[in-house]
Amino acid sequence: MRIKDFGGAGLNNVEAGAIIYELARYDMSISTFYLVHNAIGTAVVEALGDDEQRERILTETINMDKFICFGLTEPNHGSDTSSMETTATKTEGGYILNGSKRWIGNATFADYIIVWAKNADDGNRIQAFLVTRGSSGLKTSKIENKYSLRMVQNADIELKNVFVPTKNKLTKSKDFATGTNVILEASRLSIGWMIAGVAAGAYEAALKYTLNRHQFGKPIASF
Repeated sequence: MRIKDFGGAGLNNVEAGAIIYELARYDMSISTFYLVHNAIGTAVVEALGDDEQRERILTETINMDKFICFGLTEPNHGSDTSSMETTATKTEGGYILNGSKRWIGNATFADYIIVWAKNADDGNRIQAFLVTRGSSGLKTSKIENKYSLRMVQNADIELKNVFVPTKNKLTKSKDFATGTNVILEASRLSIGWMIAGVAAGAYEAALKYTLNRHQFGKPIASF
């Protein structure tokens, strides 16, 4: 949304937030899908990728010709990212990733999964790797029977010796502080807009219902 190049709209914070707000007023699932692809998808490549990576990936994802998602949370570790177990090990021409992720939105159909992993050959620093759909050793499984946000396809991800070429390691992702944390902090603004939209939508729906609901021969509420 805020990206100016590669076909992006170059919106400011208020404009981008207003879109999320309006989507969330009517359906939080749609706004969540939209936010995942943009605020923690394309925005990650824009912020942490080099020129070649931004041009290659963003030209495909800005207009949603291809989809991208954010793989951070693990089965045993949510907010405690320092305890992350997923690892990346240097090999000829790239890295080998092993581990698992959970509750990853859009992962069942995303063309690119941004997988955060501890680079064993760089002091176990948490860095970002672009895993492409169909990679050998990659498995995504839709989480069924969700209580809410059921349109959003959250997934479990298994990574068993998944090869990621060097060109798909986001160059500017050096460690948690300068990579993951920067993205999480920036995305909180979008989350705030979404929650405000959900609250407004819930209020409007409740107001409409009470003004049109009749019991005992009269409206249950009125102005």
